[in-house]
Amino acid sequence: MVPPDSPNASGAIRAAPLLPAEPPLWTRNRIALLIVGYLVGLGGMILIKGIYLSPDRYFVILLVPALVLGVGKGYVRDFLPLIIGIFIYEELRGVAHILNPEPYYMPHLKFDEIIFFGNNLTIVLQDLLWTGQVMWYDQVLGLLNRAHFIVPPTLMFLIWLENRALYYRALLTIVGCSMLGAVIFLIYPAAPPWAAAQIGLLPEMTKIGYAQADASPITASKSLIESLMLPNPYAAVPSLHTAYSTLVALFALRWHRRFGYVMCIYPLAMYFCIVYFADHYVSDILVGIAVALFAWWAAGRLIARPGRLHRLAGPFPPPIARARFGSTTT
Repeated sequence: MVPPDSPNASGAIRAAPLLPAEPPLWTRNRIALLIVGYLVGLGGMILIKGIYLSPDRYFVILLVPALVLGVGKGYVRDFLPLIIGIFIYEELRGVAHILNPEPYYMPHLKFDEIIFFGNNLTIVLQDLLWTGQVMWYDQVLGLLNRAHFIVPPTLMFLIWLENRALYYRALLTIVGCSMLGAVIFLIYPAAPPWAAAQIGLLPEMTKIGYAQADASPITASKSLIESLMLPNPYAAVPSLHTAYSTLVALFALRWHRRFGYVMCIYPLAMYFCIVYFADHYVSDILVGIAVALFAWWAAGRLIARPGRLHRLAGPFPPPIARARFGSTTT
C-alpha cells in the first residue's frame, strides 16, 4: 500500500484524504435564538419585577435563552452553584458586620493621601464633575455600577456555552474571591470615603450612587436575596466591584483574546466609577485586584491537582454544540 503524501509508482504525489470540517458552534440561528431568548427573559423580568436585577433574578433571565437553545438542564446544573455561592457570600458579608461592626477609617485613607500627595481622589473627581444635580454621565455610571452582578454571569454564560472547563474555573474564582472578601470584611472592616466624610475626616462629599438612584424614574422591588441578606454598610476592603470587573477582563482574555482586549475597558470604567461615587479609595481597588488575581491563580491550582476538583479540567463537549435548535446556518 502506498502511504498518503508519498510518490506512487508513476512518481505522482498522492494527497492525504481530507477530513470533514467541524461544524461551526456559533451559527446564525443559534446566535439569533440566544439573543431573542435573552431579550425575552430580560424584558419579562423588568416588566414583572423592575430594573433591579439581582443574582437570583438574573439566574432566571439566563434560563430563558438556555431553554430556547435546549440546554436548560445543563445550565441549571452548572449555574445553580454560582447563585448559591453568591447568596452565601451575601449572608457572610452581613455576619461579618454583626461580629465586627466598628470600621477602620485611617489606614486606607492615609495610603491614598500618600500616593496622591496629600489629596483625596474622590474629592478631586467630585470637584471636577459633580454639579449638585445628577447629570447624564452620572446616570450612565449608575447603570455601570449596578451591572456589578450582571456582566460577570452574562460573560460566564457565553463562556459556558462554548468552554465548560473555563467556566468551572471562573465559577471557582468568583465564589472563592467572594468568600475571601467576606473573611477580610470580618478581619478588617473598612469605612469608605463617604463614611469618613460623615465624621469629619474628609470634606463633605456626595454619595452619587444614592443621588442617581433617587433621580431615576425607574423603581424596583426587592428580590429574594435582597430581602433575606444581612446588611453591611461598609465592606470597602477589598472592593468586590473591582474584583469582579477585573475578573471579567481576565475571563474574557482567556476565552477570546481580542474580545478580552475590548473588555479591559470595563474594569477601568468601574474603578473610576466607584472612586467618583465615594464608595472606595484607590487602595481598596488595589486590594480588590490582588484578591481577584489570587482567586484566579488558586482556582487554577485546585483544578490542576489530582482530586475531586481535577475532573473540572475537562475536556467537555461544548453545550452549544448539543443545542437542539439552530444547528444550521440557514
